[in-house]
Amino acid sequence: TGQRAFTGNTSGVIFDGILNRTPTPPARLNPAIPIQLEQIIAKSLEKDRELRYRSASDIRADLQRLKRDTDSSRALPFKSGEASRQKLRRYWPHFVWAGVLAILLLLFGLNVGNVRDSLFGGASQARIESIAVLPFSNLSNDPKTEYLSDGLTESLINSLSQLPNLAVMSRNTVFRYKGQASDPQKVGRDLHVRTILTGRLIQSGDDLTISVNLEDVTNNRQIWGEQYNRKLSNLVAVQQEIAGDIYGRLRPRLAGEERKLLAKRPTEDAEAYQLYLQGLFYWNKWTQADFKKAADFFTQAVQKDQHYALSYAGLADTYSLLGDAGYLPPSEAWPKSKAAAMQALDIDDSLAEAHTSLGLVKEHFEWDWAGAEQEFKHAIELNPNLATAHHWYGDYLTNMGRFEEGMAQTKKAQELDPLSLIINTTMGWQFYVAGQNENAVEQLRKVLDIDAKFSPARRTLEEVYAHMGKQKEAVAEREKALSLSGGAELAASIEEDFNKSGYKGVLQSWLDGLTELSKHSYVSSYSIAESYMRMGEKQKAFEWLEKAYEEHDSGLVSLAVEPMFESLRTDPRFKEIVRRMKLPH
Repeated sequence: TGQRAFTGNTSGVIFDGILNRTPTPPARLNPAIPIQLEQIIAKSLEKDRELRYRSASDIRADLQRLKRDTDSSRALPFKSGEASRQKLRRYWPHFVWAGVLAILLLLFGLNVGNVRDSLFGGASQARIESIAVLPFSNLSNDPKTEYLSDGLTESLINSLSQLPNLAVMSRNTVFRYKGQASDPQKVGRDLHVRTILTGRLIQSGDDLTISVNLEDVTNNRQIWGEQYNRKLSNLVAVQQEIAGDIYGRLRPRLAGEERKLLAKRPTEDAEAYQLYLQGLFYWNKWTQADFKKAADFFTQAVQKDQHYALSYAGLADTYSLLGDAGYLPPSEAWPKSKAAAMQALDIDDSLAEAHTSLGLVKEHFEWDWAGAEQEFKHAIELNPNLATAHHWYGDYLTNMGRFEEGMAQTKKAQELDPLSLIINTTMGWQFYVAGQNENAVEQLRKVLDIDAKFSPARRTLEEVYAHMGKQKEAVAEREKALSLSGGAELAASIEEDFNKSGYKGVLQSWLDGLTELSKHSYVSSYSIAESYMRMGEKQKAFEWLEKAYEEHDSGLVSLAVEPMFESLRTDPRFKEIVRRMKLPH
């Protein structure tokens, strides 16, 4: 780049930069720099000594490897997109070498004398069965374009998950590496995958520069790399082009019908695609306000393209989570979710995401247990790599009292998405309802070690502690959840309530708050029933359970297995609710 990593008017400013500031990514100064070289530079400048190069010989080895791979890719070019054309030269030696190269290529293609295996250590013979697509770096200097790099990453994950016999790490897991100068070798070891796809994106006006690199981390060899210079208006096409190029490398003998299916574009409308990516961007933030933004963008996307099935599926999932979290009344959220899921399936019945969405509606709102299982199983048949389908099916099986089957599905979801906070929290909840309280605590602690602010894990851990009779620990988890989410004053009041009136006092204050909130917002009746149940007020709990039944509150789906309600299971009123819901018991 011709520029220093850290500059300043004084040595103090320069040292501060070395110790505390992140240098400008080299590709922002020179987009032609290979991704692998940028990774080497980033590792050299890493602040954490454990992640930095330990010796000059390590740097030299990586640079020599890069030179080898670069020279190799120049010698054996793979045409993709707008690959540059080279002029023929009239010098005889070049024709001689061209002839030699042609012979070598023929020997390579036929693998005569095991030439191909000798050159590449058998890599071409070994089937690649696992991949992680790391979050693309956004070098555009504009946070508003973050949805492009995130969306392109997620789109490629979704596309690659359609390939037969290829395990693809899910979004939640790979996005843990976002913003980090990650070493592909270490990521490969951590996630137990053979190949890593990295990339970067630069947007300038309507111009897009996208660079990608595919690496086999088992032998530290570059499989393929390419740079795409396109217009923003061609974003849909370039995403499909990149996916197609990767297909060609991972599955060169893919059948024509399979390749045709994989090449199918979800939309031809570039603006609709960008709106969909923005919807995904906000959906993945998992807050009430962001879910509503996501719904708005997904709605705009389907208004631009009424045949955009993926956007309808995104809209379905958004309304499902708004209903499941109690942000919207069940009567508003779930019918909207079902309508969007059905619209998606009318357009494309092979869309696994839409079948998963419909399965959740059938389970959490319609209480159509057989129909829900059918949708979840069909989604998994269509896309075995869809972690959400395994996750929600595992949750369903647990609600039906089929604990071993439920855990098996959740473990499959973990394999596909090992760092997913919500999937790992579900595993903790499954231990809890199966009566394995110590395992539940251990599992939920692991989740909080990854992200201490993840409130679903805190809430579940509080519930486990309360059921175990560890009220002090339960209150501590509630305090931490509030403190970490910015509610320091409320957390302090909880401690005060506990010191005065014990755990029952904490729950009563919480109920008072819910009652006040219900005057101007929807509050889940099931959550109020839970609070009364913990306080030991069974009559009040039954009153709110009946109200939850009338509303089709999604919390009721776990009623038959929820340990909190164990003492009610012999009560005729409880049995009557379970009977009306047709829950297995």
